[in-house]
Amino acid sequence: MTRAALDLRPLFPAIIVALTGIVVLLASAFTPRGARTPAAGLSRAGLAAALVAVIVIAGGRGRGAVLAHSVAADDFALFFQALLLAIAILAVLLSPSYLQETATERGEYYALLLFAVVGMMGLVSALELVAVFVALEIMSVAVYAMAGLHRDREESQEAALKYFITGSFSSAFLLYGVAVLYGVTGSTSLARIADVLRSGATSPVAGTPGTAGALALVGTGLLLVGFGFKVASVPFHMWAPDAYEGAPTTVTALMAAGVKAAAFGAFLRVFQQALPALAAQWQPAVAALAVVTMIVGNLGALAQSNLKRMLAYSSVAHAGYLLTALVAAPGRGTEAILFYLVTYAAVNLGGFGVFAALTRGGREPLSLSDMAGLSTRRPLLAAALTVFLVSLTGVPVSGGFVGKFYLFSAAVGAGYVSLAVIGMLMSAVSAYYYLRVVIAMYMRDPDGEDTWSPVGTGAGIALAVSTVVVLILGVYPGPLMEWARSAARSIGSVI
Repeated sequence: MTRAALDLRPLFPAIIVALTGIVVLLASAFTPRGARTPAAGLSRAGLAAALVAVIVIAGGRGRGAVLAHSVAADDFALFFQALLLAIAILAVLLSPSYLQETATERGEYYALLLFAVVGMMGLVSALELVAVFVALEIMSVAVYAMAGLHRDREESQEAALKYFITGSFSSAFLLYGVAVLYGVTGSTSLARIADVLRSGATSPVAGTPGTAGALALVGTGLLLVGFGFKVASVPFHMWAPDAYEGAPTTVTALMAAGVKAAAFGAFLRVFQQALPALAAQWQPAVAALAVVTMIVGNLGALAQSNLKRMLAYSSVAHAGYLLTALVAAPGRGTEAILFYLVTYAAVNLGGFGVFAALTRGGREPLSLSDMAGLSTRRPLLAAALTVFLVSLTGVPVSGGFVGKFYLFSAAVGAGYVSLAVIGMLMSAVSAYYYLRVVIAMYMRDPDGEDTWSPVGTGAGIALAVSTVVVLILGVYPGPLMEWARSAARSIGSVI
């Protein structure tokens, strides 16, 4: 075995996170009953060390593909790994006070979070379909368990069960798609699949060229369904409202920001690197999904009174916005998606983080009446939540506006003008349900006494960082867009 084959430097960030998860489990097991577990501090340290490793690799030490070219450390993977680690650090900062107030402070929470991040990092780095599936399952199983951590709440158990069942269906579709494409091409390598489909060659399993072409489309369709479940696009979205509502709020923040980012990262790499020869067939299907996802997501959010369910349907709508740019990939569409995922992650961590930070005694602010008069009682929190909601709407001088501009511009550039028009109309519709929360905070009198919890130091730091990111990206998006452009160009460059 050559030295190059033993070079695991591209895997160092994920290895650090995995080892931290094991240390957290052991530390929790050996912590005396009644004593505070060091899980949160260990998790932050491990995630920070992994982020440093990503930065070192991005500087040129450890790039390349390893494990028989099944996992890569290219600019695309490093972009997403940095994003996912930042999301995880903010989620850990939000967690201690929330877990204390909801009586769910257990070491396995942080271990599961870390193992989920390992799966996310593998998902965006995989160059081979079996590696994609394995990483997806590592991420999914951990998040299924986290969704049901409120053991004494029926809605939490229901959320975990629904998420698990629908996630299992999505994994089955994805695995069937992998099997069909393997039958057509004789390989699960993304590069090899692309070469075979481009040349028109077939494997002995596929038979005639005509049969191979039909099977390739079937496999692509199955992959589209599998990824559609993971990104919560219509009609594969029905798990999202219940899972978002029932899961612990900090877990919901991780799902909305981290799981969606990782799923779109894998979605982009697989379809752009392995299936460009079939783009003429899958792009119209993605465009159709984008239309129905934007419409159903926004109309569903209009009818919600529970704020977590409202943001769940909002998440569905935003999956539609992101799909409008996927039809323009590669190129401007990929760049726009990468930029928007950063903004979207900051906004969702901040929005759900506000709800988590205010939780006291297991009670969370999840209705409009709970938000009434928040500006007089917690002016800084109300201002931060306003920034997040305005950004989700797409109002200028916010990261959300710049992100949507890039998304819709990419769709127009690819000739999908109608998609951009529908996206802008649906953004206008979304202003109703986002801004009514702002109206409740600033224009309605408080109802009763202030019973919400004071914001902890960690939660305050996380919310401040999220707010600053959203505002900076609204006025100075250039550096991030340049980074996203570099990452987009690297797809397929590591062979």
